[in-house]
Amino acid sequence: MTASFDRFLRHRPAIHPKTALGRTFAVTRETWQLSDDPRTTRPAVEIIASGRTASEAADLAREAALSFAQNGYHKPARAWWGVEDRTFHRFTVTGAGARVAAGSAVALGLAGLAAFAFLKRRKGKSR
Repeated sequence: MTASFDRFLRHRPAIHPKTALGRTFAVTRETWQLSDDPRTTRPAVEIIASGRTASEAADLAREAALSFAQNGYHKPARAWWGVEDRTFHRFTVTGAGARVAAGSAVALGLAGLAAFAFLKRRKGKSR
């Protein structure tokens, strides 16, 4: 792999270790111009697929990257990449399970507070 492509690859996993298994994974494509500095230029992001298992999503990301003449896999970033003309494409598998769990925790906490307030108000009226 050419060293100049390393700047487009983050050195952290895209899948959080506590992500739930099941059909909660998506494949995203991030695209930069080769002349861009990825630290200052945001990529164009496209969701290729969602609602996939981890295996299906990984296969789809790999196949998308292999469609380019110059391609590879960056192990530290856990991302496939492909280059065409003057564009760099990074394919990652992302999990939605962590976001769903966080949203559920917030909703459960708010429901608990509402129930507590309701019971406290009810006790005040009965006296």
